[in-house]
Amino acid sequence: MSPLEDAGACFALEGELDAFTGPELREQLGQALAAGMCRLLVDLSGVEYMDSVGLGILVGMAKRAAEAGGGLAVVGPRDNVRRVFDVSGTRELLNVVDSLQDAQSRLGPATQTGEEG
Repeated sequence: MSPLEDAGACFALEGELDAFTGPELREQLGQALAAGMCRLLVDLSGVEYMDSVGLGILVGMAKRAAEAGGGLAVVGPRDNVRRVFDVSGTRELLNVVDSLQDAQSRLGPATQTGEEG
């Protein structure tokens, strides 16, 4: 994980995102959210394979990030991984983009949630 300005974190993954590796990603993303980092960028350029478990984790974390006033963006997936987003209809929900700059632009600044003090 690399911290970003404005309440964000970037996670660069390699290999496979599946039932075996997914729980670790879920834990890392959850810890970032718990630490107040509500803008999550997930760099999948190094991921060769993703199954429905990996997709489900990304969708769940995107919802949690949105509830926290931020969002989640997927950056640079390979063509075969990008097809998973296209077939499942989650490309827009998960803000699938080609570069970190596009992801940061897509997410915009974090917003406050909860009561104002």
